[in-house]
Amino acid sequence: MNYLRIHNATHALPTTKSELYIYAFIVFSVALWCRMRWQYRQFYRLADKIKGPPSYPLKGSIFDLSTTPEKIMYNFKESAEKYNYEPVKLWVGPFLFVGVYKPEDVQIVLNSSKALEKGIIYHIIRHAVGEGVFTAPMGKWKKHRRVIASIFSSKFLDQLYPIFNENNKKLVENISKHVGETQPFDIWDYIISCNLNNVSQAAMGYNLNDQRTLSEFVLAMKKVSELSKCIVKPWLYIDQIFAVYTYLTGLNVYMSQLNRVSLQIIRDKKLEFKSTKSQQSTNKSHEVAPEESNKNSTKVFLDKLLKLNDEGADFTDEDLKDEVITMTVAGSDTSAISECFCILLLAIHQDIQDKVYDEIYSVLGDSDREVIPEDIFRFKYLEMVLKESLRLFPPGAIFSRKINENVKLTNFELPKGSNVFVSPYVTHRCPQLYPDPDTFNPENFSPENETNRHKFSFLAFSGGPRGCLGRRISNDYINRIVIAFIFGVKYAMISMKLMMVAVLRRYSVHTECKMSEIKMQIDLLAKKADGYPITIRPRKRTQDRTFI
Repeated sequence: MNYLRIHNATHALPTTKSELYIYAFIVFSVALWCRMRWQYRQFYRLADKIKGPPSYPLKGSIFDLSTTPEKIMYNFKESAEKYNYEPVKLWVGPFLFVGVYKPEDVQIVLNSSKALEKGIIYHIIRHAVGEGVFTAPMGKWKKHRRVIASIFSSKFLDQLYPIFNENNKKLVENISKHVGETQPFDIWDYIISCNLNNVSQAAMGYNLNDQRTLSEFVLAMKKVSELSKCIVKPWLYIDQIFAVYTYLTGLNVYMSQLNRVSLQIIRDKKLEFKSTKSQQSTNKSHEVAPEESNKNSTKVFLDKLLKLNDEGADFTDEDLKDEVITMTVAGSDTSAISECFCILLLAIHQDIQDKVYDEIYSVLGDSDREVIPEDIFRFKYLEMVLKESLRLFPPGAIFSRKINENVKLTNFELPKGSNVFVSPYVTHRCPQLYPDPDTFNPENFSPENETNRHKFSFLAFSGGPRGCLGRRISNDYINRIVIAFIFGVKYAMISMKLMMVAVLRRYSVHTECKMSEIKMQIDLLAKKADGYPITIRPRKRTQDRTFI
């Protein structure tokens, strides 16, 4: 009997190297799991208190090998609806995220000085657009924000009207070849080209039609934006693995090209700035009036940055490069997506398009004159339409913050180190905020409805200190650390209004696309998956301003 016991016990032990490796792996995995449970115990305690979909080892709540950014966005929406828009826990692989949707909780997070750091997903996005004010770590953001915000005065924006008007005129001419066609065409390529010209001239002083270098810049930027798809692949957050991935996919070539071209543009501009400064010094010694020497000079974003740098702002070439790329992305893709959606929605809703055209006619009549700064605030209904389009299809559908100290929400306290995400796409479709939320209804942004709604119910331009909203926050501390970053709202609204006026005063737009058919795709931003198909017809004006 004793012999049998010894014999059986001997056979219970591993007898081969492969068995030893398996046992070692199991022991290591258990030890690693126990260590993670202890190290991140505050997050597991938080997860026990918050509702959310079930989680599985490694996979998490919403992650698997086939996960896409689009699938995650729709999962966010489904989980928010299921849990009545309360905070929701979602595991992406081993990373815990807390989804915050109600305006009251969103305001707490976005206004908190304890939540100024961008979330973990921006580790990937920084590879695409660098560390400009949109993605920069908190320390760098604090250093740069005042300098960047000081550039965007009304005077600076007003000088951009001729640029916008000229490029919009070319846009209208370029799409004229489609007049009368019954086959739809995709308006995207025309709109994005126009916006890229706008922002390249406003940011760098270059016209894309004249500069091969800028064409390389645009191509590289488009390719690098594909990196945003990596945010659903947690293993790529490890720098060494990410480097191998970009090498194997060829994205490292475009990343290098984007950096090279951007730095070359900056070097050229610095030489131009030195030359201009030298000329101004010469003019001053010869008593030439400054306004005479600068009479037709448009001071673009990079000019302003270089001037501020010369006065002690202390931006490196890398800093300048990151800010220029950030402005290019913010001022081109964001506006282009919003304009394309707006045109498509007006093509679907002819009655609303009629009202927009009537407003344009009331301001400009039958004239072909260009829109001037004094006109822009008269397009009130058009602004309502643009905001409603942004509500339904915000280009920045998801963004995140990392909590540096404990933050108390309405019902929960988020521990230090938490990753919080906010989804404008989800908040904008909350029925408690917007009745019949999937319907296109510009009256959602009538003055009365906007006044009666929580100010963080509309997040198309983010919000709080790190948002693009050109408004002051009531908290005194926040007021001291933030100069209102007016660029997001003012630049975007001016450029969008001018383009919409240019197109709609000349053409009526039509489509066979239905609201229910619109599917989203997320690269760096959220856009329509299969383009924006429309047809156009020339406007025929009559005395009663009706459509023919």
